[in-house]
Amino acid sequence: MIIYGKNVVLCALNSKFKISKVLIYENLKDKEKFIQLCQFKSIPYELVSKFRLEQLIKDDNHQGVCAYFDDELQIKVQDNINNFINSNNKIILITDRIQDPYNFGSIIRTAQILNVNNIISTYTQSVKITPSVIKASAGAIFYINFSYSDNVKRVIQILEKKQVRIFALERNGEYIEDVNIGNEKIALIVGSEHYGIRKSLIDLSEKILTLRAYNNQVNSYNVSNAVSIALYILAIKQCLSNKKC
Repeated sequence: MIIYGKNVVLCALNSKFKISKVLIYENLKDKEKFIQLCQFKSIPYELVSKFRLEQLIKDDNHQGVCAYFDDELQIKVQDNINNFINSNNKIILITDRIQDPYNFGSIIRTAQILNVNNIISTYTQSVKITPSVIKASAGAIFYINFSYSDNVKRVIQILEKKQVRIFALERNGEYIEDVNIGNEKIALIVGSEHYGIRKSLIDLSEKILTLRAYNNQVNSYNVSNAVSIALYILAIKQCLSNKKC
């Protein structure tokens, strides 16, 4: 897989994952920082023309650098669950059938910024990890634990047995700012752009959490915006509950 963009390649180079080669635009103003990092990590690199980059990447936003990524980003579901349970992190995100790569990448970026470092996504009808998703995440995906699951119901049941509270982000529920979540570990389920969360998953949830809307002329929030707002509110509520803001 070829990944591209300055932040993406820098994050990849600074992560635990394997990069086999980096291509750098020969006239890139800040090319030295990429060269030095490649030399420090003994990763082959090549200075190339803009035309060469454009041949490889069908996206004008390559920013003059790309890399060959030869590693596996996802981990086993059970390892992801164990990591969450044994960590100090308070929120695990479960995504159900999100299909737009830019929405998905944006969600990953926000999650990582808010210390939500565990994400499990339904395998069927969900966008896969592509260069576009990685670019939209601004490289944040290299710093989270990510898994696909073909049985998210089972994932939720396992989390519930581990005393994790299960919430669904949907319409017609309790306003998120009014719900008392304390300082407990929680799983937040979010749904697809078009269909929301499947009813079978909502039925496994303790509560439905809803975002306020002050103008009903637009049908709903964009899913990445909704997840960003929800995660921020939940993170602040837990921070205040723990008195460590």
